[in-house]
Amino acid sequence: MTSRLSRRGFLGSLAASALWPAAALSVPEAPAGSARYLVEILVFRQPGPPPPPQPVAALPTVTTLPGRVEPLPETAWQLGAAGETLARRGYPLLAHAAWLTIVPPNGRTTAKLEDVLPAGTGLAGDVAVQRGQYLFLGLDVDWTPAAGTTYGLRERRRIKFGEHHYFDHPAFGVVAQVVPARGEAAAD
Repeated sequence: MTSRLSRRGFLGSLAASALWPAAALSVPEAPAGSARYLVEILVFRQPGPPPPPQPVAALPTVTTLPGRVEPLPETAWQLGAAGETLARRGYPLLAHAAWLTIVPPNGRTTAKLEDVLPAGTGLAGDVAVQRGQYLFLGLDVDWTPAAGTTYGLRERRRIKFGEHHYFDHPAFGVVAQVVPARGEAAAD
């Protein structure tokens, strides 16, 4: 007896295999009970004149733990079409990056933006993935355009895998996506 793969099953398999290129598989083995996630962000400027300056809380002092965050090449990015759409609609991109992160059970892993973004973006801060009963994404991001004013975005929220999450500020915004690495459980 031969089994037939349904169209839905075939498309699901195809989509799952396309999510993770071979380059993503070179991440060091995660500690017991840890999960691996692909985190991707698009940072864009809001159109129009910049808003008036507002007080900005100081960025927390964080470091990226060695072996817990690995930047990925552009060939591994999933949000390219979203970035093109934003740019076409008048939202200039400030930065686009993706990285693999290893998050321990009931723990948190923080990626310092300076470790995952190219220099010269005017962005500083960090992106944290926290894993417990639910998955949370936290952003502490400052943008300092050429004019010298610093705008800050501080937000933490529960997220779902594969969805685009929009973090808003009057001067800039962030679209973020988190997906489990191939072979990881997708329960959130």
